Amino acid sequence: MKTFFQLCLGALILMHCLEIKAENNNLKITNRNSNNPKVMVGDKQTQYNIRMDKENPEIAQVSISQYLEDDILYMAPGANQLPRRWATFVHNLEVRDENGHEIPVQELEDAQWKVNHEIGKQVTVTYEVVLDHDEHQWSGGLDGVAYRTDWGVFYTGRALFLFNGANAEAINVTFDIPDDWKVTTPWQGVPHIKNSFLAINHSDLSQSMIFAGTHEEMSFKREGFELIFALGGSQVLLKKDEYASLAQGVLDYYISLMGGLPKPPPNNPFQKAMVIINNSNITDGEVIGNNISILIEEDGGPMSQMLSTFIFAHEFFHLWNGKSFVPAADDTEWFKEGFTNYYTLKALHHVGFLDDNAFFGTLNNLFYQRYNNDDGLGKLSMTQGEEKHAHWGLIYGGGLFIGISQDMLIRKHSGNQKSVDDLLRALYTEFGGTSQMYTIKDIQRILNDLNGTDQTNFFRDYIFGTERIPIDAYLKMAGLDAKIQDGNLTIVQKGGLSSFEKSMVTGMLGSIKGK
Repeated sequence: MKTFFQLCLGALILMHCLEIKAENNNLKITNRNSNNPKVMVGDKQTQYNIRMDKENPEIAQVSISQYLEDDILYMAPGANQLPRRWATFVHNLEVRDENGHEIPVQELEDAQWKVNHEIGKQVTVTYEVVLDHDEHQWSGGLDGVAYRTDWGVFYTGRALFLFNGANAEAINVTFDIPDDWKVTTPWQGVPHIKNSFLAINHSDLSQSMIFAGTHEEMSFKREGFELIFALGGSQVLLKKDEYASLAQGVLDYYISLMGGLPKPPPNNPFQKAMVIINNSNITDGEVIGNNISILIEEDGGPMSQMLSTFIFAHEFFHLWNGKSFVPAADDTEWFKEGFTNYYTLKALHHVGFLDDNAFFGTLNNLFYQRYNNDDGLGKLSMTQGEEKHAHWGLIYGGGLFIGISQDMLIRKHSGNQKSVDDLLRALYTEFGGTSQMYTIKDIQRILNDLNGTDQTNFFRDYIFGTERIPIDAYLKMAGLDAKIQDGNLTIVQKGGLSSFEKSMVTGMLGSIKGK
């Protein structure tokens, strides 16, 4: 039987790996070497068709119809440990002109091909992607790797698509799949055309995940936003109702907390987020764009369930904190990651996944232990966000404790009428849906207002400076019996709390004022 500490530690380790992979997976398509002039394609739509055969699911047959912007075909970054990158899995590539005549193609380095044809002319590109990714070594987790299951196939856009140019918009993607299969994608469906979708642009394609097969879907729509799940494997499907309850609870909690749906910048719009959960022989996960893929080990028990739940709730909140209001620099990573950890715990308590004891136990086992033992504590400023993976405890854990400390200060000052919830809402209102990014000065400005006092000393000591956050002292403001002893943070709810103290604890645990 796994102890609660082991469960938390496993969740922490996997979330740490996920954050690294999420950053590596949010890459722009820029690795092209064409020296030829480019042309705009105007309203000439690019079309992709992907054929998948149930009798031979290891092969995806791809056809692209488009007008050449330049003379280079290319794939998105990734698979860097392989000499040919993603091109390793591309076979039988052909390019033909509008009359069906074959055009010479020369393979270049870094999954690129040179097309010897006139720019601006229409071509058809055909190729096959062979799904044998698991025969290769991968340096860290899934990294966009395609895979097959007994119930279907999983692809990421970077492993499946070739591109030309950078100006294509409203790209049509159609799937030719067996009649008893379905395809789940993050793109908007084309009305009245089965298995046909519109991707916004090349980045939307490259940042995608796709599952095609006999899996089950769940969809939760809120005012034009859709959270869609693809579930595969017998043990995952047995928990379908639990996933549905969790997803709806967390989705509605975040919407209620923030006062609205995600509001991404105008240059990075999205209306759908996708979560793929499959049974596997391991527990792992990855984040690409706004999409989450989770593998749950069969018969993995409570460990796998906790990992998948933490991953989903943490990464999903980034649609607000990170992708609706976007940081201008790394010096606010403590806020983006630490406060997301805080609201992950709040959401999971709010929906009943964590009880009070589990919430407080997680603060110690999952976060304080790593914060206290981080060798950057007392040496590095929390603003050194570029160090967040080497110093997870300091920035992810310390950022969470900054959130709790400020929460207690604001609730105490305002008679529990305000909290750090108001900080998040203020950033969402001011920066959400705009191209403007927030800075550390914006966070301090809003916290000054919420506290009614200048927070310069707090920032000087704990954020810009290197002093240890006295989290036990801040927790005591809510009447909690908090102690740091033998390297552990213990938190006990005492009897006889005043109504004000009870309201502070309730707010800390995840209630939303007035909701």
